[in-house]
Amino acid sequence: MNIQVRLDEREFMKFSWFDALRHKKVWRRPALFAAILGAAAMACFVLHDRRGAVLLGSVLLVVALGLPGAYFLSFFLSLRRQSAGLAGGKYVYTIELYDDGRGITVDNGNEHTAYFWEQVFHVYRTQTACYLYITPQCAYLIPHDCAAKGSEELWALIQRWVPADRRTML
Repeated sequence: MNIQVRLDEREFMKFSWFDALRHKKVWRRPALFAAILGAAAMACFVLHDRRGAVLLGSVLLVVALGLPGAYFLSFFLSLRRQSAGLAGGKYVYTIELYDDGRGITVDNGNEHTAYFWEQVFHVYRTQTACYLYITPQCAYLIPHDCAAKGSEELWALIQRWVPADRRTML
């Protein structure tokens, strides 16, 4: 199955949010940071009768909420900058999925890469695309509207070659 992937802003943003928040779980460290500083701020507020405790608690609470907020705002603005060049859809790569055991090839015009089906780390299927992770850090997006034979045939091919424990339907 030969698929020429054209990526638009919307699909790129969906994937980026999925990759960061669900696959890589980057929200955990900012949340832990906020929880620790928030707990310290609450301890300061409990000790409000001590000199400077309320001021210190206020500063800790502002930092506990402000730094993670700034982190996610920076992330979102970075995604918007990256996706700006994808308005209207842009050709990204051609991915070939073979049903005869040869595996997967990806060609972006500059590089040509081949993978065996056994190398696939995980495949996620959403309503609009499949995310084919070769490694936890390397994924290929396959929007369903790019698959000429349709998303059901694409998913059936993936099901034949990728074990059930490495496939997830969202």
